[in-house]
Amino acid sequence: MPEYGIAPLEIPINEGLKIVQEAEAAGFESAWVSGPQGYVRLAAFAQATKKIKLGTAVVVQPLMNPIAHIVSMIDLQELSGGRCMFGIGSGVKPQLNRFFGIFGDQAEHPAPRVQEFIELIKHVMSLNGEPVVWEKKFFQLRGSRGIVCNHSLPIYLAAVNKFALKVAGRVADGLIGHPINSMQHLKNSVLPIIGEGLQERSRERSEFNFSSDVITAIHKDRSIARRDAAKNLGFYLSPKAFDNIFEAGGWEKEKVEVREAFRTGDLENVADAISDDMLDSCCLYGTPQDVRDQVSRYDGILDRVIFFSPRHGVEHEVNLQYYDGIIETFGNK
Repeated sequence: MPEYGIAPLEIPINEGLKIVQEAEAAGFESAWVSGPQGYVRLAAFAQATKKIKLGTAVVVQPLMNPIAHIVSMIDLQELSGGRCMFGIGSGVKPQLNRFFGIFGDQAEHPAPRVQEFIELIKHVMSLNGEPVVWEKKFFQLRGSRGIVCNHSLPIYLAAVNKFALKVAGRVADGLIGHPINSMQHLKNSVLPIIGEGLQERSRERSEFNFSSDVITAIHKDRSIARRDAAKNLGFYLSPKAFDNIFEAGGWEKEKVEVREAFRTGDLENVADAISDDMLDSCCLYGTPQDVRDQVSRYDGILDRVIFFSPRHGVEHEVNLQYYDGIIETFGNK
């Protein structure tokens, strides 16, 4: 049976802090944050909690120098007593270009770039304070001061396509799965490809944690929960980069309809294009009992289910109410 995490993403920090404290009191195993401010939020959450594990899902790798990532991780481990996990994403080229002004090698070649990044972090942490010398394709460091940490730095990788999944198996400590992951994709692509990466480096399955975000809408009115889950699933599936999810599920007709609906700019149209089969494979939605029954499909597949509330196309207060429903439904399991 998977552990349960909760991800109060993209909401004001004080509201997120309240959710994390309530989740800790309810016995959740972990809480997760995202965005450029992810490390700052983990620091706040670490100060306000005692037991719950804390993770980023995710921080985008090119936004910071590797040494800045490392010293942030070390400070967080010292602050939290070793409770933190660090989910890293390579970033998507259009987003890196338009939103952050990042171009060149740090916006290209995501899989090999993030593999070198993780290898660099592990190398630096193995030096026991000796100066860093690293001269490879994506990163060049020479003479950086030695870094020592009293805790390990578990690195999780966000991955969807086969190249990134293979990298996760080779060098990461775990996977942060995207909320668009269908059961077909998890069973037929994610697990086997990561297994290949593990085998390449002679690693054991026990060395790797399979975690995934899952869109979770809990409401006494099942039709409302379905609608909000559908709007969010369609939003995340709209980029062409996720064609493999449609292919894994045999959803070629839905792919066309979802993309056409997304171009209208109305998430209500997007929700209309999402089939029951897609929702039942990718999301958790319905009454509390519906969702308790649905989550069992991850037994033997995921080590950790990370619940997060639909936030696109819903009012802010509704978003928060969904988090209340998650804690009430899965607390003190």
